[in-house]
Amino acid sequence: MNDDDIKQWFAGLQRELETAYLAAETAWQQSGFSGPIERWVACRRVIADCMKESGTFLDIGCANGYLLECVLGWAGERGVEIDPWGLDLSERLVGWAKERLGNHKEKLFVGNGLFWEPPRLFDYVRTELCYVPNECVHSYIERILNEYLTPGGKLLVAEYRSRGQSSSGPWVDDNLRELGFAVESCVGGFWQSQELTRVAMVCSSKIG
Repeated sequence: MNDDDIKQWFAGLQRELETAYLAAETAWQQSGFSGPIERWVACRRVIADCMKESGTFLDIGCANGYLLECVLGWAGERGVEIDPWGLDLSERLVGWAKERLGNHKEKLFVGNGLFWEPPRLFDYVRTELCYVPNECVHSYIERILNEYLTPGGKLLVAEYRSRGQSSSGPWVDDNLRELGFAVESCVGGFWQSQELTRVAMVCSSKIG
């Protein structure tokens, strides 16, 4: 893909997300989740479970900021203090996030992780492989590991499936290994005994 193709791809993704999210009614639907709040908790809390120590957290694709808000609470229940940062393609969704996270609004940005220049390094970064074109996935993950994370920082690559999808077949950790990345560990999120979320952890190899 050339630069124009990539820009058009991101523009299309932005239109798709804004059409769905801005029309939604609940906070979790405006963050890309369809279903009851109980299922949201079961399928998203695992992200906070990956955070064993306090630190900075960048949510790429933060939408309306609801996941950031939830992670702050879930981690805080375990005494883990998270400094929240967010990045999203949509200026309108980031505007909602700034309203939700007023005390942290200066840490919420419009852009995409493939090109954005982070103002600092982070201890945790969450993303999904579907946030960039397939041809760009390897360079995207490499860029986060090299340019976004602190030495020893953790990249949390999430994959979410609907109840109608099979839990079998390759998951995000399989895809990352196929691309040559070393997956340190995985955590699954289950609803009614079905795995609907998997978070693969890849650690930065930088030395502080």
